[in-house]
Amino acid sequence: MQCGDGLLYLAVSVSDEVLVVDPDGGGRGRVRVGWAPRCLAPVSGTPFLLVSNAGSDSLSVVDTAQGREIARVGVGREPGAIAVSPDGCLAVVCERGAGTAAVVDLSALAGGGRIQVADRLVLGSVHAQPRAVALSGAHAVFACARLDVLPVVDLACGRMEEGVRLPAVGTAPAGIAVTGEGGYALVTLERAGALAVVDLLEWTVTRMVPLGAGPRGITIDPADATVYCALAGQRSLAVVHLDGVDLSNTDGTPQFEEIPVGAGPSSVALVRLEDSLPAR
Repeated sequence: MQCGDGLLYLAVSVSDEVLVVDPDGGGRGRVRVGWAPRCLAPVSGTPFLLVSNAGSDSLSVVDTAQGREIARVGVGREPGAIAVSPDGCLAVVCERGAGTAAVVDLSALAGGGRIQVADRLVLGSVHAQPRAVALSGAHAVFACARLDVLPVVDLACGRMEEGVRLPAVGTAPAGIAVTGEGGYALVTLERAGALAVVDLLEWTVTRMVPLGAGPRGITIDPADATVYCALAGQRSLAVVHLDGVDLSNTDGTPQFEEIPVGAGPSSVALVRLEDSLPAR
């Protein structure tokens, strides 16, 4: 994960640390966090970085300006993926081991106040295994490994509002990303080797895009709607060009290519170095 200071932050589970490095690979320090850190998420417009600690069932806040952990709050069992609201006031944390998600109030963070769990979202089954979450307005959309629906929760009331049924059973949703103005969620289906396109107004799947074996993490370039997806089963990165493609129907075929990256890729992030590196 790269923050606005131009430095890279890597979760190192075996040593319970976040490693800080330059983009050229030079080490800049280590930050001690909880046991077995798994996922990272920056809080937009602040120096803060959230770290989910899967082994100690906690969420750490790292101040990247000070290079240290400044807060830690207990969450549910085996926390993983994190989504932060654009205004930086709340975070939603997948609790994979509990089949739930925590809503964490970050509003007091900038003033030095405490963060706290404000709500816990029930996703339909203790065995749901939420693997990814994305925010769309006042809703959180989840990809759960053991559910054949995508739970959609209204964050204002904390209740599941919709369940977007997937077109096949046992597809193992793994990753999720939301497009900008188009109002669609793109969900990787690991066992189906495909990408499901979900209309966020109608809460329906509008089309399936074949990707390849074992799609997992996904991200979207907002500049040109290019989709990048880690293909664990093919040791590659899928690049899908959606610019000019109408996602509301099955017309047209998105352009597709693959980039070999090595064994077992599971996640992907997009960083524009020219925008984030400090002047030298």
